[in-house]
Amino acid sequence: MSGLYIRKFIDRVAQCDATGANDFIWNMADAKNLHGDITKLLLDIETLANRTTEETPTEIEVDGGNW
Repeated sequence: MSGLYIRKFIDRVAQCDATGANDFIWNMADAKNLHGDITKLLLDIETLANRTTEETPTEIEVDGGNW
């Protein structure tokens, strides 16, 4: 995931903030691409969360061995 449109959105908001703009307007194509980037990011987070849950042991046994 490149996150190009997430970065573009952040830069645009920073630019509007720096110029004191009260309104923020974005064309529909960029808005749809931002939606796609956010959706991909959320799916990646969900995939990683599920993978971590599956690989995490639920029970750990500690043995003192020959002590």
